[in-house]
Amino acid sequence: MPRIRFFDVAAFGLVGFVGIYTGTQFFEPIIIDRLRKDGNLRTDVEIPQYDEEGNPVSPKSMLDLREDMEKIQQQQKGILSDLQQQQQQQLDQKK
Repeated sequence: MPRIRFFDVAAFGLVGFVGIYTGTQFFEPIIIDRLRKDGNLRTDVEIPQYDEEGNPVSPKSMLDLREDMEKIQQQQKGILSDLQQQQQQQLDQKK
């Protein structure tokens, strides 16, 4: 009888986790839309909103967070370049 190896268990766990996660992300908007059409959607629970393409529409969806992170990175690059220019000017003044 072959032994169960850690790598095999880890690979099986990873594949299972990815499968469940992607399945829920794919089917969640479809199920919510169908429940809403049937009138069986609960009103006492906060339900996420989705657009026609299935992307979440909320105050801070993942798409909004990505755009915010890109803006922050651009600002940081601008600040870093300004600091480098100031340091270079200070070095030039000392010479």
